[in-house]
Amino acid sequence: MNSAAVLDIGSSKIVCLSGSFIAGGGVSVHGVSVCPYAGYADNVFQDHRSLHNAVSEAVQSTEQESRIRIREIALSVPASFCRVELSDASVPIGNRSKRVTSEDIDDVISLSLEQVRAPGYILMHSTPVAFTVNGIVSASVPEGVKTNEITALVSHMYVQKEFVHTLEQALSRVDVEVSMSMSQQLSAALSIIPEKERMRPAVLVDIGYQQTDVSLVENAAITALSSFPVGGKHFTADLAFGLDVPFESAEVVKRRYVFMQEPLSRTELVRTPSGTKRVDHHVIDLIMQARANELMDLIRKSLGHIGVMPEASPVTYVTGGGFVMMRGGTDYLKQSLQLSVKRDLPWVEDMDTPNYSSSFAALDFALRATGEMPEVNSPQSMSVTNRLRELFIK
Repeated sequence: MNSAAVLDIGSSKIVCLSGSFIAGGGVSVHGVSVCPYAGYADNVFQDHRSLHNAVSEAVQSTEQESRIRIREIALSVPASFCRVELSDASVPIGNRSKRVTSEDIDDVISLSLEQVRAPGYILMHSTPVAFTVNGIVSASVPEGVKTNEITALVSHMYVQKEFVHTLEQALSRVDVEVSMSMSQQLSAALSIIPEKERMRPAVLVDIGYQQTDVSLVENAAITALSSFPVGGKHFTADLAFGLDVPFESAEVVKRRYVFMQEPLSRTELVRTPSGTKRVDHHVIDLIMQARANELMDLIRKSLGHIGVMPEASPVTYVTGGGFVMMRGGTDYLKQSLQLSVKRDLPWVEDMDTPNYSSSFAALDFALRATGEMPEVNSPQSMSVTNRLRELFIK
């Protein structure tokens, strides 16, 4: 079984992951590497040298661990560098039986793409949101259904050309080519949110270290995206400023903090390079609550921006390596947003943390997209509809 490799671009770290499908449908991880870098802001990388060094180190470390030479790699693209466009199209069914074929599905998707203009962007994938056949709207691929015409609403996901060009330059240093680009949010949604819960639609909230992304997920497609530059790092920065301690010491305080729980002591000892400092826990509470309240307000605004009304009570999944890793964070989200917030991660031995959930989801997506499915028909013999099922329906 051939392997695949992905490069997951986070707001503060680069993750390289290689692996392959095994019999039974599981994924075997061959190698993994996590490298911090300067990150990005306002859709621009802060330091290209930092990015290039992190990419080189991540790829080379993964090769060493897996003992497999990486020649091409899939890019997992964060929401800040993505663009989603919705368009619909209709095509008449021209065959004698008037039954929908895989070619008809392909034609209606292609026709919907012709209606979209996205200068400065490159298409990553086009995913049907819903089909209308004989007046009935459904997420099911209507191959074989008898009708005179089919209509499809399609989500087209794009990546910034400059993003791809920058990563191609970074990867050229280790002689690796880009095989494909994929939406980080889409691969995460398909991995984390069960198919039946994506029918409503559902919401995915990805709270990272420096960035939070909110996505609307309908069936197997992203139909809206919203992002804002607040994440776990900002809690640490607030603590460092408010407590007058180094950033590293503030990070330790943040990791010890528990939301919605009375502290065991009124004071807390904070260790710094110059000694130990005693801090009133009430002060820590004020700092953490202020930033948490801002984060909740920004999530609410993002939900409104993508057209989600709280009274609709959408199923909401949360992921990421920022707020989610703070103890009690998920419960705080539930209470503050008054939504059914769930946290679910793909399980991988020794990698069962939010830090790896996005990367593992990207690897699973890349393997499916390249047809590296265990014991199934070859990609050449699979119809368009079968590829859609294998890629998006889980």
